[in-house]
Amino acid sequence: MTWMQTIPTFAAALAVMFAPGLAILAAGGVRRLNLAALSAPVSTTLSGCIAVVAPFLGQPFTPVLYFGTAAVVCLLVVAIRLVLRVRTEGLHPTAELACNGPLAHQDLGRMTAVLAAPAGIAVAALVIGYRYMSGFGSPENFSQTFDNIYHLNAVRHIADTLNGSSLTLGNLTPDSQAFYPAAMHDSMAVVAQLTGESIPVVVNVVTIATGALVWPASCLFLISRIVGYRPVPLMAAGVLSAGFSAFPYLMVAFGVLYPNHAAIALLPAVLGLGIEAVGMAVNRGNSFGAPIIMIAATLPGLALTHPSTAIAFLAFLAPVVLGKADRSWKEYRDRISTRKISWWWTGFAIFYLMALTIVWIKVRPSLGAAPWTPFQSNARALGEIVSAAPMGTTASWVLLPLTIIGLYVLARRLRRMWSILGVYLVGALLYMVVSSWSPGAFRTFLAGVWYNDSFRLAALLPVTTLPVVVLGAEWLAWRVRAATEWLIRSFAMRATRTGAKNLTTVSGIAPITSAVSVWVLIAVLATMGQGGTLSIVQKRISTIWALTSASDLVDSDELALIDRIPALVPSTDTIVANPYMGGSLVYALADRSTVAPHVFGNRTPDEETVLDHWDEAAYNTAVCPAIKRLKAYWALDFGTQTVIPMPDPYVGLNDLTSGLAPRVTLVADQGHARLFHVTCP
Repeated sequence: MTWMQTIPTFAAALAVMFAPGLAILAAGGVRRLNLAALSAPVSTTLSGCIAVVAPFLGQPFTPVLYFGTAAVVCLLVVAIRLVLRVRTEGLHPTAELACNGPLAHQDLGRMTAVLAAPAGIAVAALVIGYRYMSGFGSPENFSQTFDNIYHLNAVRHIADTLNGSSLTLGNLTPDSQAFYPAAMHDSMAVVAQLTGESIPVVVNVVTIATGALVWPASCLFLISRIVGYRPVPLMAAGVLSAGFSAFPYLMVAFGVLYPNHAAIALLPAVLGLGIEAVGMAVNRGNSFGAPIIMIAATLPGLALTHPSTAIAFLAFLAPVVLGKADRSWKEYRDRISTRKISWWWTGFAIFYLMALTIVWIKVRPSLGAAPWTPFQSNARALGEIVSAAPMGTTASWVLLPLTIIGLYVLARRLRRMWSILGVYLVGALLYMVVSSWSPGAFRTFLAGVWYNDSFRLAALLPVTTLPVVVLGAEWLAWRVRAATEWLIRSFAMRATRTGAKNLTTVSGIAPITSAVSVWVLIAVLATMGQGGTLSIVQKRISTIWALTSASDLVDSDELALIDRIPALVPSTDTIVANPYMGGSLVYALADRSTVAPHVFGNRTPDEETVLDHWDEAAYNTAVCPAIKRLKAYWALDFGTQTVIPMPDPYVGLNDLTSGLAPRVTLVADQGHARLFHVTCP
């Protein structure tokens, strides 16, 4: 299969990920950049919440329910606007107010202002999309990593059972009551239902769309709240969002952590709404109502994609809340505000920090499966933070100087922008603690939300670093523009002294030349930003997506046998397969049920019996009754290589190839991979 053949799947993915949010927001009066950036977060909330509510209403989670609910919500928004037209007019967090300041569109031309955001998103989409496609290789390839057993099977489970509730997805069984954040899987399942395409293709396409479109648009929205709608920051945010190794690439190069990847792509947009909701956006509207409504429409989707990223949102917003309290007192001293309002914001800041502390302690996973320990010194961690190259990736010679310049700009504007510096320091502290501090109660307190995993916190660094590097890029663009204008003036003065008649013409091209110089600088940043820092993570993606005879999860022989399964095994039967050897992916890849759809989870007594004793069917009287109840007449033997280095807990298939399992027949084989059938009287 070629990538060109996935165009219909891409179209379906874009419809699922963006269309409901676009329609609802457009009905609410949202326009331009805000419409593009917030549509995916709103759509995610819609899919995740519908999937949770649908089982209580006795409704299957299908594309009809998803798009039908979106249409109903859209009509409700239109009705509310008609009823409350006078009260809601002008309160939307979407009024792109004119921004004055350095390098506004008056300095660079109207065309530059119009093209800044689309160009930034387009460049990022092309770069990230190309890197993902190159790393994945074929659209049908999949990450040969441990977590993928769950993620691929979860998408199949939702599409099969028409139940995508996060409240029950955890065990991947019809009677499961275990929680797992499913918003991303829900969207993927809807795409799979619409297209009928294979699960790996759907997952790859949605992953590419998330990294290449949702992430850069989300980044531009965040920057628009911090800096405004000036052209250079918007363009820089787009091109630089594609230059961080830690995100979006690291989350598909490690794990693979699809939910984290999807949630972090949404995070900048939700954080931008938070900044606006507390009145700290550069373009402050005349009401807190609209951004709060938008947070209510996006934060559930973020939490149902991955709760730890919602916790990160609360942590990153804390300096902004404190900054608002500080600013309220300054406004009181300047007689812009009242003492009552200042005390209100101070009380809110105290309440926010207390609530954050409670949530931080209570909402965290069990650390029983959190073996990650620190691996470097504080000095090295600090170097990785400043150079935007965490987890040992190569330092970026574009992001490093831009970070330093950006920190200088923040220092110069510290009275007005210390809260943005605080956001950066929160992200830096979390990564430093998890990667370089000794294990202990304090490290676990700060990083336990992310399983004490350095990779997950490294992926959050680009969200907090992006505003810093964008400020650095704008400062640099200002200097380039000033130097260009100086050269033009010098040439004009020389022309005057020599009596040249074209002085007016030479002076008239100054604005055009300034705009061109800025575009050239952005192009240089976009090009150089794709340098060494991405080479290591790009190589890792290619390595873990490659299908070879020695692949860790499912090798070429095993996949060839799985491809034959639909013709050999009835759709009503169940296959016993060892998840540690990758055999459980027969569910996602061949649409045949398996006893253990992922490595972890609760098993029924019958399931435990067949997993531990399937090869004893001829002489263990408890085995055949369990096999009959589960219809587990088939077994896959994928050898002894486990996807993670640990002893195999399931021993029920060990005697199949030794000839010690009577009533068991070899049905098909492909290299070392074998399919067996058992006869139970």
